[in-house]
Amino acid sequence: MTGRDITALLSESAFLTNVDERDRKAWRIALTVVAGLVVGVIAVFAVFAVIAVGFVISRGGVAGLTDFGVFMSNLQNADGHDLSQAILLLLMPTLANGPLVLTFLVLAAALSHHRMRDYLTSAPQFRWKLLAAGMVMSFLAIGPLLGLDALVEGTSTPMPLMTVSADLQGRAVYAVCAVALLIPAALIEEVLFRGWMLRQTAAFQRNPFFLMIFTGLAFSAVHMDFNLDAFIARTIMGAGFAYMTLRLGGLEFSTGAHAANNILIVIFLEPLTLKASAGGGMSVASVVQDALLVAGYVLITEAVARIPWLRRWTEVRDEELSGGAAHPAALFS
Repeated sequence: MTGRDITALLSESAFLTNVDERDRKAWRIALTVVAGLVVGVIAVFAVFAVIAVGFVISRGGVAGLTDFGVFMSNLQNADGHDLSQAILLLLMPTLANGPLVLTFLVLAAALSHHRMRDYLTSAPQFRWKLLAAGMVMSFLAIGPLLGLDALVEGTSTPMPLMTVSADLQGRAVYAVCAVALLIPAALIEEVLFRGWMLRQTAAFQRNPFFLMIFTGLAFSAVHMDFNLDAFIARTIMGAGFAYMTLRLGGLEFSTGAHAANNILIVIFLEPLTLKASAGGGMSVASVVQDALLVAGYVLITEAVARIPWLRRWTEVRDEELSGGAAHPAALFS
């Protein structure tokens, strides 16, 4: 398959079918961005205000404000090795990003006269089996890469799963919470970058390579981690998620892959914290790992697209699949 074939295939993605002149109106874009940010930030503050009020009431009055301040300070400095703090930190991405992204989604749909579902999937309904497949296949494909990364780095830091609690029950609770809380967190980010931003950008430029690189760079930049190795890895990851979205006609598979990556990290490599990452430098090993990451994401996506029984189980219909269901051998032709 040549670069021209891939470009033609992905530029006609079912996920972009109803992107049209409505999405090119400058006033609609500006209003969505400005109002989305303003209303979204207000919504985030409202969520945390409710939490603060509940905390104060539970502590018996105004004196609880001081306790709340101490609590938030401790959470800011937490290392993720205390079970209760670790679970709260796993919940933070959804609490902080959920109201903002939901505001974007509602405004974008209302102003452009699209259905909210259009920013999620081209299928008649959200394909949960496809999300599950994205998680499982990413565990199998990306898990070894993360293990290789830990081996190359030579880190002796124990797994978060083993340090978050002294007993088996606490560790099990942490693992379950990691899965349960990081799936919605991943979906929220996918809605913003591969839902709204991908479709909005496609209104002006349909070249899939541009879409993948642009949304990948935006995805990486918003994490505010500009260490070169981490920035490039996230850019590649974001581009891979965009490929999945275009190829399979929705966010389900990329959401599963995104969640799997985050779950593997917080369970086996490092806990989620609010502290800035130290990061590392570029190396031959990191470049190889990035290349393997790209290959892994493409291969598991194409496996769903091209293996009949897997496509049937994940409920991906031909009309939702970019380019249709090509013969497996065509992948390398």
